Amino acid sequence: MNCRSLGVVIAALALSLAARGAADEDGAVRIMSQNMDEGTDFEELVAARTPQEFVAAVTLTYQNILATQPAERAAAMAREIAKERPDLIGLQEASIVRTGSAARATTVESDLLQSLLDALKQLGEDYRVVAIVPGLDAEAPSTLGFDVRLTTQDAILVREDGRGKRLRLRNVRVNRFLTNLTVPTPVGPITLPRGWASVDVDTGESAFRFITTHLDVVPPIQLAQMNELLTSAANTKLPVVLAGDFNADAANPSDLSFATYQAAIDAGFADAWLQGHHPDLGFTCCQAQDLLNPASMLSLRIDLVLVRGDLHAARIGLVGDRQEDRTPSGLWPSDHAGVAATISLER
Repeated sequence: MNCRSLGVVIAALALSLAARGAADEDGAVRIMSQNMDEGTDFEELVAARTPQEFVAAVTLTYQNILATQPAERAAAMAREIAKERPDLIGLQEASIVRTGSAARATTVESDLLQSLLDALKQLGEDYRVVAIVPGLDAEAPSTLGFDVRLTTQDAILVREDGRGKRLRLRNVRVNRFLTNLTVPTPVGPITLPRGWASVDVDTGESAFRFITTHLDVVPPIQLAQMNELLTSAANTKLPVVLAGDFNADAANPSDLSFATYQAAIDAGFADAWLQGHHPDLGFTCCQAQDLLNPASMLSLRIDLVLVRGDLHAARIGLVGDRQEDRTPSGLWPSDHAGVAATISLER
C-alpha cells in the first residue's frame, strides 16, 4: 500500500471513530463542577483575638488572595473548560474582592467569575451565567488605608454554542440554607451563608434537574444543609444531577463528614465517580493555600457529581490536577481539582 492510500485509510478510520464517539454520546450532556478557590482559608481572621488583630488579619487575607493571581488562575481554569467543553458548569467560590472607603467598597481588585468568562471568550468559548448563589458579602477596614470587601458566590454556567445552545432551560431557582455556620470574631459574630442553585434542563429528548451547591465544612451543619437540599431542590420527579463541593469525604467512611455523602446515597443518588469506574481514587482537595506546593497534595474526594433517576455517568475524570495545568507563575489553578463527567440520559 502506498503512502497516499495509507493516508486515505487512516483518514477514513478517524472519521469512523469520530462518528462512533458521537453516537456513543448521543443524547448525553457534559457536566463540570469546579471550586475556583477564593484564595484564602480565613485562618488569620479566625485566629484574631482583638479588633486590632482582626484589622491586621484583613490586610493579610487581602494580600494572600491577590498573591494567588486570581485572573491568571481563572485563565488556567478556562483552558480546562475549553478542553472539556461542558454543557453545564457548577462553580463554587467564584468570589469578588473590592476595595474602597466609607460604607461600600466598589473598586474591583479581582473577580473570579468575570475573569473566567473573559478568558473563555478569548478562547472562543461562549458561556452564560444561569444563576448565582449569593454568599458572604462582608467589608472591614485594613491597615492599608482602605476597606476590603469580599463577596462570595456560587454559579451555574451554560454553554452558548454546540449542544449547550440546544438545551432548553427553565425553572431557575436559587435558595439559601436555613442552617449556616456563625463564627465569633472580635468585631462581632459573622454568619457564613450558603445555598444552592438549580435549573431544569430539556435536551429535546429528555429532561433533568441540574443542581450545584457548596456545603459547610462543619459536619453537623453540613449534614443539615444536605438534608435541606434533599427536601427542596432535589425534591422532584425529574432525574437529578447534583454537582458541587460537598466538603464530605466520600472516600473515607470513618470521617464524620461521610454521613453527608451517605445521606445523598440513601436518598437514591449514585456516585458518578464510582459509576464511571475511574482507575484512580478521584481526590479533589486540597492544594496548599498559596497554591505553590511543588507536588500535588490532593488527598480527599469532596467534589462530587451525584445522579438520580434515568441517568448514568458514561465518562468522568479530573481537571486541573496535573503539573502541566499550572499557571505561568507556577500556581495550581485552584486548591481543588475540577470534576468533568459525561452523563447519559437513559430512555
